[in-house]
Amino acid sequence: MQYPDLAASPEQTGFAQVHEYILIVSRNKWIIAGAIALSLILAGMYLLIAPKYYQSQTLIVEEGRKGIDNVLDTGENTDRLFEKRLFLIQKQIRSRDFLSGLEKEFSEHVEGRDGKSAVIDWDELAGGVMVERAMIDPAGGKSQLNLLDGFVVSVFHQDPQTARLVAAGIADRFIQENNRERERDVEGTGEFLDEELRALKRELEKKEESLSSFKKSHVGGLPSQAETNMRSLDRIEADITRTTEDVQRHTEKLSMLNQAVQQYKASGQQSPGFATSRSMAPDPLFNRLRELREQLVKLRAEFWDGYPEVVLVKEQLRQVEDELVNVYGRDVIRSDKAPLDPYLQDLAKLQSEVRTELALLQRRLEQLHSSKQELEKRLERSPIVEQELLILERDYNTLKNNYTMLLDKRLHTRVEENIEKRQKSGKYRIIDKANLPTVPAIPNTPRVLVLGFLFGCVLGGGMAVLRERLTEHFRSPEDVELLLAGPRLLAAIPDFASLWHTGNGSDSLQRPALPRPSLGMTMNSRSELAVSNRSAVGQSSFQELDRRFVTKLFPRSMAAEQYRVAAARLQLANETGGPIVVSVTSAIKGEGKTTTVINLGYTLARDFGRRVLLVDCDFVFPEMKAFLEVPVEYGLIDCLRGDVSPQQAMGAFSDVSCWIMPAGQSVAGSTELLRAGQLDGVLSQLRDEFDYILLNAPPILPVATMNVLESHCDLHVLVVRANVTSKQAVKQALGSLRASKPIHVILNGVASNSLPSYMLDYSPGDRSVAV
Repeated sequence: MQYPDLAASPEQTGFAQVHEYILIVSRNKWIIAGAIALSLILAGMYLLIAPKYYQSQTLIVEEGRKGIDNVLDTGENTDRLFEKRLFLIQKQIRSRDFLSGLEKEFSEHVEGRDGKSAVIDWDELAGGVMVERAMIDPAGGKSQLNLLDGFVVSVFHQDPQTARLVAAGIADRFIQENNRERERDVEGTGEFLDEELRALKRELEKKEESLSSFKKSHVGGLPSQAETNMRSLDRIEADITRTTEDVQRHTEKLSMLNQAVQQYKASGQQSPGFATSRSMAPDPLFNRLRELREQLVKLRAEFWDGYPEVVLVKEQLRQVEDELVNVYGRDVIRSDKAPLDPYLQDLAKLQSEVRTELALLQRRLEQLHSSKQELEKRLERSPIVEQELLILERDYNTLKNNYTMLLDKRLHTRVEENIEKRQKSGKYRIIDKANLPTVPAIPNTPRVLVLGFLFGCVLGGGMAVLRERLTEHFRSPEDVELLLAGPRLLAAIPDFASLWHTGNGSDSLQRPALPRPSLGMTMNSRSELAVSNRSAVGQSSFQELDRRFVTKLFPRSMAAEQYRVAAARLQLANETGGPIVVSVTSAIKGEGKTTTVINLGYTLARDFGRRVLLVDCDFVFPEMKAFLEVPVEYGLIDCLRGDVSPQQAMGAFSDVSCWIMPAGQSVAGSTELLRAGQLDGVLSQLRDEFDYILLNAPPILPVATMNVLESHCDLHVLVVRANVTSKQAVKQALGSLRASKPIHVILNGVASNSLPSYMLDYSPGDRSVAV
């Protein structure tokens, strides 16, 4: 059996890196929070001691100029011309002569905020006056669309009233001086031409709307689309031919199936062309139907029909009957009918599939004929549409030429009327008067706080990364090989959290990707996953499959491949080739030993054909029962007490030769594992039945159980979690264990940037696989 391929895409690699940084932030959240708090405190102190300046602004814009300047093109860019004028305006407003006029008006004294007179230093004030180009959006940049023909006068002063009065005086004085240099505009005399232009424009817009409406109403039948329609017609005819052939083949196949059914019913002889590959066991849906009917009879004898359990059984019975009716017909659910023969069941399924495909092909053929008729109608009407379009375009072009000619006459008439009314410069108007500021502009409180917050984030992030680099944690396989010279590294398992973001939704990732045969069909990895997910919905035992079971859910992922590497090296470590007992433990809790046990055992059974037993020896946190397909009543604790045999305390996987023996129902505070004689007797019985016995042992440092299990094992596997487990904890655990048997290490949860490059470069791609 082949499994769908899962490629390590750049998106997955990027998500793994983001996930690593998120873990770093979570481990150092208080350092980052402290750095942000310190930066905000420093920013607040700066806001308290810094001198405060208030800003008052007024907006002055240039009105559109009229007359000869609009007719005669000087050849210079309008925006560049205004920039030159703006430079002269800046020099004019900030000049000593301009401000001296304001000095006389204000008599050098204004009333301050506290009601006292304040002397204005005009030389200092000149440095606080700014003239800038007006923009629609100050944050939009100096693009042509964002700039206005105007400017903003800003005055900065420690007294807000003084800033407002000075800004208003500058605007008023500037407007008065410019009004004295020019005369009011004289309106043109082209009213008649303007009215004609407006009427012609309305007519032109109506004609343009008619032309647009005609094109919209004949979309697909325009002359420019004739060639496209011809190619579409040829393609549809080819599709009709292929579909007709497919309908003929499916009709013949359905006829052969009917003959095979009649032949089998008459003589009991199977047709060689439709021999099935599956076993002759009856469809389990029939057994499920019988069980539900018996259960419904019992419930009705005890409860009334509206009882919740009776309603639930009725709904399950209806779903099973619908599935059987869809496959075998309505007669199969009659209580007086015997279950169908397995061979007839397969033939009935084939008939149902062929009828469904035949119906789809016929519907497709009808759609193709309808599309063909529509294209033929469009091609027939194409000459008529082309003639009507030519008439509309001719009228539209005529009106457009008339409008252009009339507009040209209007411009020449305006030049002649205003030739003597030429204007030297534009006219300015105050749009926004000077405001009274209430909040100081310098320092900018929001900006200072944001900069303080960003500085705190950068400082905290830098300290967190520095702390992570200086902390003694295992991060890569090289760290294990350099620090632990004795133990051998079996594999480096990457962090497979990113695998849960490759599907279309979170719900699809909580179900197992178990492929199932589909009559020799070929599908790619995406379709195989979708079929597997749909099949898993009907199986209640797989509804809540643990996410850690990566070798079953994603058998072609990088993590599953590393578990295969670990299984292969574990077999090489078995020098005798006989049954061995392997303990899988860790230094502290939360290293991922349970995840390692289930994935390593499943890989040994599925990919290497070994008989594997997974025994949960962690009586404090027993988690192996979460991976059982069918709940088991007993466990290891019951075997140690002598209540049941080992065979009664284990559950098997349905697809591989792998069994799980849970810890048991009542294991809290149990000390049976410390009794070496009882455990040795149980393991002696199991060695004859299994090739590999993997013990999910408790951590070494918190409890003493691992020291007892050490003498019963042939090999030890120590699980170390990257970026979490400290090197000191691993050294202390190895020192306290004092194992005489070989110890191997599996590095778990390795970040993608800590893996060797060859592991990232060589990953299976998305290709079609045969089921």
